[in-house]
Amino acid sequence: GVFVGVGLSEYGFFGAELQARGVNIAIAGAPASIANRISYHFNFSGPSMAIDTMCSSSLTALHLACEALRHGRCEAAIVGGVNLSLHPNKYLLLAQGKFASSKGRCEAFGEGGDGYVPAEGVGALVLKPLEQAVADGDHIHGVIKGVAVNHGGKVNGFTVPNPQAQAEVVANALRDAEIDPRPIPCP
Repeated sequence: GVFVGVGLSEYGFFGAELQARGVNIAIAGAPASIANRISYHFNFSGPSMAIDTMCSSSLTALHLACEALRHGRCEAAIVGGVNLSLHPNKYLLLAQGKFASSKGRCEAFGEGGDGYVPAEGVGALVLKPLEQAVADGDHIHGVIKGVAVNHGGKVNGFTVPNPQAQAEVVANALRDAEIDPRPIPCP
């Protein structure tokens, strides 16, 4: 299976700019092509999807990959995320929506914070059931014990985090993992 968390797809803006200058070209930008090109290239036949849940896209992709493995929908999964800042429109959108930090520093949840600074990144993991990874002699970097997703529901605004919902999703992941959080050290 291939599960990719992806956000804004801005390739189309470049095509529109070229068209405005008289260059008759269309530039595709379907996020689904990220996962589907990987599945096509490697001839994978399991689930193949791009997931856009805004800031939680990569974690939601991880959740879906773990669930697919847990339920036998695939034998292994490539799960990842991509966030690239390709076009100035992204910054205009963030500024207009009051998402961007006025200070140029990420303080989204800190006192006096009024936004965030977007970063770029790409990452991918190969996941297998633990027993299979051990049997295959794979180098194991970590074990995912539990996963959970939710939504904050209606709070003070469309983009405002809901601390109660965030606490609930952490509790759900701990329950899924059958882990007692009390002995986990806090920084």
